[in-house]
Amino acid sequence: MSKEPGRNSTNISWLHTLLCRISVMASIFFLLSSATHCELNASYLVSNPNAQLNVFQEDFDFFYQTLLDSHPGFDARQPAFYQEGVTLMKELAAVTDTLQFETKLRAFTHLLQDGHTKVASYSGQSPTTYPIGLWWHESGWYVDIISKEHKDLIGSKVISINGMDAETFMNRLMQLATGENIYLFRDQVSFYLRNPASLLALNLASSDGALHLTLERSGTQMEIVLIEADRHSLWGNIKTGITAQHNENYWGQALPDDSVYYLQFNAMSETEGTPDNPFAGWISFLNDAFSTIDSLGIENLVIDLRNNGGGHSTMGDILLSFCSLPDSIRYFGASMKISELVLDFYQMDLNTMNEALSSDLGYEVIETDLPFTVHYNIGSSPLIKPRTLEELAPNAALSTPPRKFDGRLILIIGSQTYSSAADLAVLCHDNGLATLYGSPTGGKPSSYGESVGFRLPNTAISCTVSVKYFQRPDIHRDPSDSLYPNVYIPVSPDEYFSSIDTLWERLLQEIKS
Repeated sequence: MSKEPGRNSTNISWLHTLLCRISVMASIFFLLSSATHCELNASYLVSNPNAQLNVFQEDFDFFYQTLLDSHPGFDARQPAFYQEGVTLMKELAAVTDTLQFETKLRAFTHLLQDGHTKVASYSGQSPTTYPIGLWWHESGWYVDIISKEHKDLIGSKVISINGMDAETFMNRLMQLATGENIYLFRDQVSFYLRNPASLLALNLASSDGALHLTLERSGTQMEIVLIEADRHSLWGNIKTGITAQHNENYWGQALPDDSVYYLQFNAMSETEGTPDNPFAGWISFLNDAFSTIDSLGIENLVIDLRNNGGGHSTMGDILLSFCSLPDSIRYFGASMKISELVLDFYQMDLNTMNEALSSDLGYEVIETDLPFTVHYNIGSSPLIKPRTLEELAPNAALSTPPRKFDGRLILIIGSQTYSSAADLAVLCHDNGLATLYGSPTGGKPSSYGESVGFRLPNTAISCTVSVKYFQRPDIHRDPSDSLYPNVYIPVSPDEYFSSIDTLWERLLQEIKS
């Protein structure tokens, strides 16, 4: 049993150490389970406990049991998931190859709508691929990437794929994608479209193995055939101007005539850190950026998160430490499931974990049985003092830190804004720290995270399971399938395939006016 504190108590150590959110989009920490092939308990999913299971049924039962033990939101009492599990267990009795099994397992994890609990390996990944990538708009699917010899077809509407209506085809393929909402599914699905094994597993492949597309451009339809190969020369639409995507994780430029500093934040990952100062490059970049902002008297800071799939959430906290914030802000509540897998991941026994939890939570934790769940301010968001740079990075002392930015903070978000990047946007949105422009994020405001890896005992397929749940600061806005911008700026196909970033142009015009 654990004695929980009152709802209003706050322990910052808990929030920023044990529940520090690290996205698998930046780095997946695989703890390869030491489980070996053994007698597995299938009592949850089969009516006859003495039934002989094949290796795929055993592996699925192992996967299902791992989720029950380690995932804070996966419960045997959930009838929908339980019934899906029972159905899949029956189907696996007839499965004879690993590709079939992996495909069905991916389809099951798709239903969880948790981008951090997934099949992490690709045993069915083909050595060859199709040279294609599609973009979704409410009017249909469009060619976004294609082989160079067909570059003039960029922006064409896709009518059919292998003889099937494009929308139907892509929706069937989407069942293999892992994520939290439809916006991320649409972004991910082209990965599976390029993989011939995915099409084969779902009976979507053509008889000749090629990809047959019917396209429409300027009212005229045409047929093209794409052949799989191990290497392609690809072509895609490229934006020009200041928002053209850079290869760096972060990049910025001042526009003094418009009183704007544009910061393109592409990944919450540091490449120039040191053991005693892991965010050295990021802090140095921000010091220069905010010094420039201060010296030029810039009033608008625009942070572009449209291509940011997450990483280390501390980078978002460090960014905000350069800004003038309220004395206190609402932060994320959290839950964590403690299981044998989690103990192995943290290299702790149960007694050591109880001691660590007691120290971090500020109350005594004396659990004796696994698994169990600990909660921090679920249902009542904690009000905390924002952490300073000195607290976040003690060894990153700046001799002359710039004045804290007290101008207008603007975030640009989109369907590829995910995980810790979405968390940064949620934190700013729910506390009124910034105005959000763009389109819905690929991550939910309240979501699961902190992946722990394991392998299935027979097929050795690598998987990950979320062991933490993060509840958004403004709980009254839940449930929500996405973080929606304050200012939604829809983009038409003509605008999307233009070299001009029309969203940026509209935002810049609004700032000027």
